[in-house]
Amino acid sequence: MAVCYKELPGQPSRWKQSMETKIHKLQLTVGRLAKNIVSPEEAEQMLTDEAHDTPMDQDFAATQAAKSTHPGPSGHWGVVMDLDSGPGAIPGFYIAGNQPPMQADPHEDFILRGVVTLHSARGCFDTYKDRLDHFPYRILNDQTAGDFESVRSASALLTASVCAVGALHSASSEFEAYYREFVRLSAQQIHSRHHTTDDVRALCIGAFWLSDLSWSLIGAAVRIATELQLHKSFSKALQGDRQHYLRARLYYLVYACDHRFSVAYGRPPMTRECEAVRNARDFLRCEFATEDDGRLVSQVLRWSICSNIFDTFGVDVDRPLSEFDLPHLRRFSIALDSIRAEWIDRFIPNAHVGNYPRKGVGLQYNFAKLYLCSHAFRGVSTDDFASHSPEVIMALEEVANSAVLAASAILRAVIADPEIQGFLDGLPTYFDTMIAFAAVLLKVSTKYSSMVQVYLQELRRLLRTLLATLKKVTSSMHQRHLLVSITAGLESLLFRCGVIGSTCAAEEQEVTAVTTGTDAGIDQLGYNSATSFSMEEYDFLFNSDVDFSLEFLDQENLV
Repeated sequence: MAVCYKELPGQPSRWKQSMETKIHKLQLTVGRLAKNIVSPEEAEQMLTDEAHDTPMDQDFAATQAAKSTHPGPSGHWGVVMDLDSGPGAIPGFYIAGNQPPMQADPHEDFILRGVVTLHSARGCFDTYKDRLDHFPYRILNDQTAGDFESVRSASALLTASVCAVGALHSASSEFEAYYREFVRLSAQQIHSRHHTTDDVRALCIGAFWLSDLSWSLIGAAVRIATELQLHKSFSKALQGDRQHYLRARLYYLVYACDHRFSVAYGRPPMTRECEAVRNARDFLRCEFATEDDGRLVSQVLRWSICSNIFDTFGVDVDRPLSEFDLPHLRRFSIALDSIRAEWIDRFIPNAHVGNYPRKGVGLQYNFAKLYLCSHAFRGVSTDDFASHSPEVIMALEEVANSAVLAASAILRAVIADPEIQGFLDGLPTYFDTMIAFAAVLLKVSTKYSSMVQVYLQELRRLLRTLLATLKKVTSSMHQRHLLVSITAGLESLLFRCGVIGSTCAAEEQEVTAVTTGTDAGIDQLGYNSATSFSMEEYDFLFNSDVDFSLEFLDQENLV
């Protein structure tokens, strides 16, 4: 018989988190006392404060003791036949997992262990809290968003993830120390049987900004979020339960992060189109909903469309779209247009990230349009594509030109808008990835001048100006920032393709503001065949392994 495990019935998640916090604070107090960080009198007061359980805590402790008369072996789950589950419950609810309390490791606090200083950790925390956390619509919850000590006492993993990302974006020399600590703690947590919502937050933070770990981290975050059944909090959130509101919005964050690192990389997303996703707009009826929640819901709706695009067209880049695919493509395009129209004017400037709420809608709309319309390039050099009727070929050419327009709009936004340039040292790595994809698609499109309209001189200026802009933006970034690597890779690629010469600095000085439509004639020649992309190289970029940006930069067969 398959056995499913869950938290004991009646166990309030808030009580569970409260007890975890108390245990951790007790261990921190003892550790600090041992290092003479606090006086014995202060420690006594701290322990006295923690000793007063609420009546709810005491009542539950008695219930827990009664249900744990026969616990399983140490370190394993026991099984309790749950008579409290109603007849309409899911089958697994009848068998409850009786997990022994987590024994927190007193050495988890890497600040007490001297890995980094308290001053450094606070600075990295503030960098993340004051700016970065507002790009993905607040991952830290209300209880911990403004309090370093609260995060530190609640979760060593969450502390490490916040500090590692903050160190990366403050160009701290201690980034490697934070990074190693986060990798160590996340590896431990992935194999743990005891998880909290703070673990999910920590893994999402790492996945959003640490590109080399993103795929592993979001996979673990989805699994833990599913174990914690965050997707089931949607209904109770609408009924006014604040704890379930926080759990439901955390699930939306997991969903958005999962789709960024699944759909865009040609992998099936792990989160499903459940009730919470299908009815995401209803979440804004919750009494606790904020504008950040509106931004988050708009992301969920957009990624839901992209997920449907992925399911409809698949990942076979050798198969050209057929006439039967075109109606689906048009409907998806209209759906993306509708999402943009619905949300573009709903957001006001944010105290932490300026006009990003509104400008981000436009950027991500173009990312989604680029993803959708680039499907028109699939299989264009095959006999199947050539066998299409003239009407179908004309329709696909229209879509391909839309992809070129979306890619151009992305690059022009980066080049022309200083505020967007300021966002780049803070936005999650998905944005860097899509900027790289837009640049490469424009280069690839020159090979198909019979299919798309490419003004060669304008394109050369656009790519040179993009490179100059990115070099300026990344000059003060940490060398481990993904955009630094993308910029170096783009410079190498443009040099090998003949877009820039060996004296790149001199050419950058000649770059002027990019204009539209000033070049006469459409290029019909393309680049020299020795430097142009092959379709295999384009396919790699379109449907690559995870971290395609890094591979795009490092692998010789792409240039």
